[in-house]
Amino acid sequence: MTLFILTLFQTGYKLRISTLYHLLVGKRTSSVLLHGFFYENLAYLGSLPNLTEALFQKAVKELEISRLITVEEGFGVLTQQGKLRLAENYFDLSGLNNLRYGRMRENSWQLLLFALQVVSHLSFKEKNYVPIENRPYYLQQVKKWLAQSGPELAARIQAELIENLQQLPSDVADFLANQFSGHEFQGKTVFQLLPEKWQKEPWSILYWQRAIDLFLAQNQKGELARLIAALDQQNFNQSMLKTRALFLSGKTVDAILKERHLKQGTINDHFIEWALLAEDFPFDRFEKLSFENLDENQVIHEQYQEYEVPYLTFRLSQIYYLRKRQWI
Repeated sequence: MTLFILTLFQTGYKLRISTLYHLLVGKRTSSVLLHGFFYENLAYLGSLPNLTEALFQKAVKELEISRLITVEEGFGVLTQQGKLRLAENYFDLSGLNNLRYGRMRENSWQLLLFALQVVSHLSFKEKNYVPIENRPYYLQQVKKWLAQSGPELAARIQAELIENLQQLPSDVADFLANQFSGHEFQGKTVFQLLPEKWQKEPWSILYWQRAIDLFLAQNQKGELARLIAALDQQNFNQSMLKTRALFLSGKTVDAILKERHLKQGTINDHFIEWALLAEDFPFDRFEKLSFENLDENQVIHEQYQEYEVPYLTFRLSQIYYLRKRQWI
């Protein structure tokens, strides 16, 4: 746990320690989301929902005692010694995306595994097997999906799996594919498949999360995407989606406020979360500050009170310039 907490400080910024905890357990306020975005930790949002604050604070204290970070007035900063420790213990978590997939990742993967087992046995006209899932929701979803599928489903699924898995790192592809069950083969458990380096918590959890996220990012169309579409929709804040739909229909922020009877802070949260999620967010419909002659660090640490604009304008401007300009 201690080494993982250290990775949260890897960008070298001064980080508010309490916000890091809220990020890891999945608190989705705009302040937590922005902190994660600014300091490149948003991928870990809700990655450890059962992490106790006592265990988290113990890890932070160990890092401080070991002089891997310095802590002052609730903020932590990576030391040179800490930077060297991270370089010696590299764990690749690129592709992890809890903001996008975290809510329904486990359910989506379980549904995929079950559907693949069913299709495999159906393709061999085999009905005598032990299903890996018997909960009503999964049974109903697969039954509905099959009823809406055309002929040659097994062949299309096979082609989709090959295409999607080929886009992944080989170790990740093997890790996922070896979990599949079907006619005359039984999938292995996650623990059986984890590389030795990743077998301790929380690395085992993070490896599993990252692998599935990489697969789901490739699975954007076709039969498997259709299967999990309803679950995937639940990855999003449903109230935010209503705000998004109204805005895309042409309504202004003020009009949405009146129509939905929401507080300004709630609407702000909706637009900030949407902007962080979507590469195609309609920034052109908002006023944008220029932040002329400021570098990345300065933009991150600018204060809203210094600008005579609405809070939402200020935050969206920060997101826009940090993402679109990329400070090249």
